[in-house]
Amino acid sequence: MRPFNMRILAYDPYASRDRARELGVELVSLEEMLPQSDFISLHVPVTPETRGLINRRTMMLIKRGACLINIARGGLVESLDLLVEALESGALEGVGLDVFDPEPPDFGHPLFRQPNCLTSPHALAMTTGAMFKVFKSMAEDVAAVLNGNRPRFVVNPEVFG
Repeated sequence: MRPFNMRILAYDPYASRDRARELGVELVSLEEMLPQSDFISLHVPVTPETRGLINRRTMMLIKRGACLINIARGGLVESLDLLVEALESGALEGVGLDVFDPEPPDFGHPLFRQPNCLTSPHALAMTTGAMFKVFKSMAEDVAAVLNGNRPRFVVNPEVFG
Protein backbone atom coordinates (compact mmCIF):
# COMPACT_ATOMS: atom_id res chain seq x y z
CA MET A 1 0.00 0.00 0.00
CA ARG A 2 2.86 2.35 0.75
CA PRO A 3 4.11 2.59 -2.87
CA PHE A 4 0.67 3.93 -3.74
CA ASN A 5 0.75 6.47 -0.89
CA MET A 6 -2.38 4.94 0.59
CA ARG A 7 -3.57 5.81 4.04
CA ILE A 8 -3.89 2.50 5.90
CA LEU A 9 -6.69 2.18 8.42
CA ALA A 10 -7.24 -0.92 10.52
CA TYR A 11 -9.78 -2.16 12.98
CA ASP A 12 -8.27 -4.59 15.49
CA PRO A 13 -9.38 -4.46 19.11
CA TYR A 14 -6.34 -6.54 20.14
CA ALA A 15 -3.57 -4.75 18.26
CA SER A 16 -1.01 -2.60 20.02
CA ARG A 17 -1.22 1.08 19.09
CA ASP A 18 2.58 1.30 19.27
CA ARG A 19 3.02 -1.60 16.84
CA ALA A 20 0.40 -0.15 14.51
CA ARG A 21 2.21 3.19 14.55
CA GLU A 22 5.53 1.41 13.74
CA LEU A 23 3.84 -0.18 10.73
CA GLY A 24 2.30 3.09 9.58
CA VAL A 25 -1.21 1.87 10.33
CA GLU A 26 -3.92 4.00 11.91
CA LEU A 27 -6.09 2.01 14.33
CA VAL A 28 -9.73 3.11 14.30
CA SER A 29 -13.10 1.62 15.17
CA LEU A 30 -14.95 -0.46 12.60
CA GLU A 31 -17.58 2.28 12.42
CA GLU A 32 -14.85 4.83 11.58
CA MET A 33 -12.99 2.61 9.13
CA LEU A 34 -15.79 1.40 6.86
CA PRO A 35 -17.06 4.79 5.60
CA GLN A 36 -13.50 6.01 4.90
CA SER A 37 -12.11 2.98 3.07
CA ASP A 38 -11.95 2.48 -0.68
CA PHE A 39 -10.67 -1.07 -0.19
CA ILE A 40 -11.67 -3.29 2.72
CA SER A 41 -9.66 -6.45 3.20
CA LEU A 42 -10.69 -8.99 5.84
CA HIS A 43 -7.96 -10.89 7.73
CA VAL A 44 -9.51 -12.33 10.88
CA PRO A 45 -10.63 -15.74 12.12
CA VAL A 46 -14.31 -16.57 12.50
CA THR A 47 -15.24 -16.21 16.15
CA PRO A 48 -18.58 -15.44 17.80
CA GLU A 49 -17.56 -11.76 17.61
CA THR A 50 -16.55 -11.79 13.94
CA ARG A 51 -19.11 -14.16 12.38
CA GLY A 52 -21.18 -12.08 9.97
CA LEU A 53 -18.93 -9.04 10.49
CA ILE A 54 -20.03 -7.84 7.07
CA ASN A 55 -23.83 -7.77 7.38
CA ARG A 56 -26.69 -5.45 6.49
CA ARG A 57 -25.80 -3.00 9.27
CA THR A 58 -22.08 -2.79 8.45
CA MET A 59 -22.80 -2.75 4.71
CA MET A 60 -24.74 0.48 5.26
CA LEU A 61 -21.57 1.99 6.77
CA ILE A 62 -19.27 1.02 3.89
CA LYS A 63 -18.27 3.85 1.58
CA ARG A 64 -20.31 3.64 -1.61
CA GLY A 65 -18.24 2.20 -4.44
CA ALA A 66 -15.69 0.49 -2.18
CA CYS A 67 -14.18 -2.91 -2.95
CA LEU A 68 -14.45 -5.74 -0.44
CA ILE A 69 -11.81 -8.48 -0.32
CA ASN A 70 -12.21 -11.54 1.87
CA ILE A 71 -9.35 -14.03 1.92
CA ALA A 72 -9.80 -14.97 5.58
CA ARG A 73 -12.96 -17.00 6.25
CA GLY A 74 -16.30 -17.20 4.45
CA GLY A 75 -18.30 -16.82 7.66
CA LEU A 76 -17.14 -13.22 8.04
CA VAL A 77 -19.72 -12.23 5.41
CA GLU A 78 -23.36 -12.69 6.39
CA SER A 79 -24.35 -14.13 3.01
CA LEU A 80 -23.47 -14.24 -0.65
CA ASP A 81 -26.90 -12.69 -1.34
CA LEU A 82 -25.82 -9.58 0.56
CA LEU A 83 -22.80 -9.22 -1.74
CA VAL A 84 -24.95 -9.62 -4.88
CA GLU A 85 -27.31 -6.89 -3.65
CA ALA A 86 -24.38 -4.59 -2.86
CA LEU A 87 -22.77 -5.14 -6.27
CA GLU A 88 -26.02 -4.68 -8.19
CA SER A 89 -26.93 -1.50 -6.30
CA GLY A 90 -23.44 0.00 -6.64
CA ALA A 91 -22.91 0.01 -2.89
CA LEU A 92 -19.82 -2.08 -3.66
CA GLU A 93 -17.81 -1.56 -6.84
CA GLY A 94 -16.16 -4.94 -6.59
CA VAL A 95 -15.75 -8.05 -4.52
CA GLY A 96 -12.79 -10.42 -4.32
CA LEU A 97 -13.28 -13.74 -2.53
CA ASP A 98 -10.98 -16.63 -1.80
CA VAL A 99 -13.31 -18.12 0.83
CA PHE A 100 -17.00 -18.90 1.00
CA ASP A 101 -19.68 -19.96 3.43
CA PRO A 102 -20.64 -22.66 2.74
CA GLU A 103 -17.45 -24.12 1.34
CA PRO A 104 -17.50 -25.20 -1.41
CA PRO A 105 -20.09 -22.72 -2.60
CA ASP A 106 -23.01 -23.31 -4.92
CA PHE A 107 -21.46 -22.08 -8.18
CA GLY A 108 -24.97 -21.56 -9.55
CA HIS A 109 -25.37 -18.65 -7.09
CA PRO A 110 -25.90 -15.27 -8.84
CA LEU A 111 -22.69 -13.90 -7.24
CA PHE A 112 -20.62 -15.98 -9.64
CA ARG A 113 -22.25 -14.25 -12.62
CA GLN A 114 -21.34 -10.76 -11.41
CA PRO A 115 -18.73 -9.20 -13.72
CA ASN A 116 -17.21 -7.27 -10.81
CA CYS A 117 -16.68 -10.31 -8.57
CA LEU A 118 -13.34 -12.15 -8.68
CA THR A 119 -13.01 -15.50 -6.96
CA SER A 120 -10.33 -18.08 -6.37
CA PRO A 121 -10.47 -21.54 -4.76
CA HIS A 122 -9.12 -20.72 -1.28
CA ALA A 123 -5.58 -20.88 -2.56
CA LEU A 124 -4.18 -17.39 -2.02
CA ALA A 125 -2.10 -18.54 0.95
CA MET A 126 -0.32 -21.09 -1.22
CA THR A 127 2.49 -18.87 -2.46
CA THR A 128 6.01 -20.26 -2.48
CA GLY A 129 7.00 -17.94 0.38
CA ALA A 130 3.97 -18.83 2.51
CA MET A 131 4.44 -22.55 2.00
CA PHE A 132 8.16 -22.27 2.87
CA LYS A 133 7.22 -20.65 6.20
CA VAL A 134 4.61 -23.34 6.92
CA PHE A 135 7.01 -26.20 6.18
CA LYS A 136 9.83 -24.54 8.14
CA SER A 137 7.56 -24.08 11.16
CA MET A 138 6.37 -27.69 10.94
CA ALA A 139 9.94 -29.00 10.75
CA GLU A 140 11.01 -26.87 13.73
CA ASP A 141 8.08 -28.17 15.81
CA VAL A 142 8.79 -31.80 14.87
CA ALA A 143 12.45 -31.29 15.83
CA ALA A 144 11.37 -29.72 19.14
CA VAL A 145 9.25 -32.77 20.02
CA LEU A 146 12.01 -35.18 19.00
CA ASN A 147 14.40 -33.24 21.26
CA GLY A 148 11.98 -33.45 24.19
CA ASN A 149 10.85 -29.83 23.96
CA ARG A 150 7.45 -28.24 23.53
CA PRO A 151 6.56 -27.20 19.97
CA ARG A 152 5.60 -23.56 19.31
CA PHE A 153 2.25 -24.30 17.70
CA VAL A 154 0.04 -26.83 19.48
CA VAL A 155 -3.61 -27.55 18.64
CA ASN A 156 -4.21 -29.29 21.97
CA PRO A 157 -1.96 -27.59 24.57
CA GLU A 158 -3.69 -29.47 27.39
CA VAL A 159 -1.51 -32.50 26.60
CA PHE A 160 1.41 -30.60 28.15
CA GLY A 161 -0.48 -30.21 31.46
